Formats: sequence, C-alpha cells, structure tokens
Amino acid sequence: MKKINSYLTFRLKGELFAIGVEKVLEIIETSEEHAITALPKAPETIQGVVNFRGNVIPVVNTRKKFDLEEYAENEKHVVMVLNLTIGGVEQVIGAMADKVVDVIEIDKEQIQSVPEVGKGYDSDYIAGVVFRNDNFIMLLDIEAAIDSAEIVQLRKEEEADENEGDEVVVEETE
Repeated sequence: MKKINSYLTFRLKGELFAIGVEKVLEIIETSEEHAITALPKAPETIQGVVNFRGNVIPVVNTRKKFDLEEYAENEKHVVMVLNLTIGGVEQVIGAMADKVVDVIEIDKEQIQSVPEVGKGYDSDYIAGVVFRNDNFIMLLDIEAAIDSAEIVQLRKEEEADENEGDEVVVEETE
C-alpha cells in the first residue's frame, strides 16, 4: 500500500521547498493591511510579527534562516501561517516565502535522502528530496528549522517590553 502525503510547495530564491499541508493554516499576502511589524531586540531570523485573526504571531525570515540573499525593501513575499510543535509546545508561527507554488501529492517511496556532497542547507532542516518535473523539491522539516531558542528569546523580549512600563513603588520604613 502506497503512503501518499500532501505538501505545499513554495519558492525561496528560486529553490523549490515543500512542507506538509497539515501544518499550514493560511497563506497571507503581505500588504499595508497585513504588514510585518519589526521588533527591536528580536533574534536575527525573526522578521517581526503579524496580526493573524486577532493574534500577534512571530514571522521567521526563511531566507535569513537558510543563509540566502535578503529580501529587497519592496520585494513581494507571502507569509505561510503554520501550526507547529516547537520545544514540545504547539505554536502558530509565520514563515516567509517568495511565493507559494502548488499543493502536490508525494508517495513516500519517491523521497530520497539528502546527498552528502554539495549540501547547501543544514541537513537537519531537510527531511528528503524529490525529483519531479525536472525540479528538485526539498522537503523541509519546518519544526527542526525553527529553533525553539529563537522563539523563547522572542517571548522573553515581548514579556520584558510588556513589563517595562510597570512602575515599582518602594516604601521607606523607619
């Protein structure tokens, strides 16, 4: 019996990646209404935050994460809103992509391991490679790619910013 899974394919700097559709909640096209707001002191790979259905979620700059060329100031991109388990905690996180391509089905038998020679990406992030329609598609282990330490650091910064305005009153006793 064949084991077939559905994947969302997307491009980053011309390379084709895929993640399991079960992790994808929504695709947001960035605009004035859905702009990414930068956060001071955020980890380098966190582009900022975006409003998703009334909740503020962190957005990972996947180009930075994979050491690819940075986005130009007005370069178009989308945010894939993902439901992930990071550090044992279920979290909603955004991940930037140049564009979403398609949803495809892949038979588990088609997935090959990442070749040792010429790896341009950290192999911990790539679950496998599929060759289809003259293209290599890298199956991304997005939960491994998004470091829980980055998210923990971001949460601490947010909490510190929230507490920054709190006044502490100290009473003197005689």
